[in-house]
This record gives sequence, structure tokens and C-alpha cells, in this order.
Amino acid sequence: MDPNKAEISRLEALPQDLLGEIVAKIGAKFAEDYHNCILSCKELGASANDERVLKTLNFAPLVKKPLSCHKHLLIMKKCLANNNPDAHYIKGIIWYFNLDHCDVGLHHIGIAANGGQKEAIYMYAMLLLCRRRTEEGKTYMSQLEWAKDTTMAETCWKQIKTS
Repeated sequence: MDPNKAEISRLEALPQDLLGEIVAKIGAKFAEDYHNCILSCKELGASANDERVLKTLNFAPLVKKPLSCHKHLLIMKKCLANNNPDAHYIKGIIWYFNLDHCDVGLHHIGIAANGGQKEAIYMYAMLLLCRRRTEEGKTYMSQLEWAKDTTMAETCWKQIKTS
């Protein structure tokens, strides 16, 4: 806030804690809107490093194309430090499939799955099943609530058991 200004805007008058909450809500839905929001003014930009923002920032476009995260390494590092499930999933995919460090990759995918990231839950379950950790895999698969469609669930489990 500039002390030389005669009047302050309504946005400048809000406490930083509330601004952080606003930016976190925006970032949890759309990364592009988050980016535009923090660039729009100094007060909102100050919330970019708020732990609530970094923990919930939505990386949906990067989840679909994890190898394109090299453009966003700084924000990814900050989000990983704040246990962002999307960031852990992306890092896990890169380590598991691209860098061929399966244990590190599985660890990060597991963190993302435990954080509720849907793609990570599915991937983690499949990887556990492939590693013959069937009971753990089933537990994660059940989180996806496929059991509600009993026909599909039975068919899936029959195929897994015969492989």
C-alpha cells in the first residue's frame, strides 16, 4: 500500500490472509486464472507464495502432459514443498516412466494418491497390482468407487486375477 495515496482501493484494504484465501480458491480451480490473478495487482501477487495457494494449485494441464513441466520448475518445486498432489503426481510420472527410477516415482505417485488426486489413485492402484501388491491395489481401486457398477468391477477383477 502506497502511503502517499489519498485513498486506498477496496482490494488494498483487505487483509493479506483473506487475499491469500481468495487466490487459493482461484488457483484450485484454474491455473490460468491464478496466473492472471497474481499478475493483476501487487496485493494479489503477494499471495503467490501463500502455502494454501501452493498446496491446492491446480496443475490439470500439466497432469495431462507431465513432460511439459520443465517450463514451470520453480512453481513445481514450491508446490512439492507444500505437498501439492498434482505436483507429486507429475514428479512421480516423470521419475517412474521417464527417468526409470521406479521406487522414487511410486513414492510420489503414492503421495498424490493419498492426497486424493484421481489420476494418481488409478495409476498407483495399477502400479501396485502390476507389482503383485494386490490387496493394496484393490484398496486404492475401491477409492474410485467403481464397485458401484458391480458388473464392471467383477469383470475388471476377473481379468486381473487371470493375468
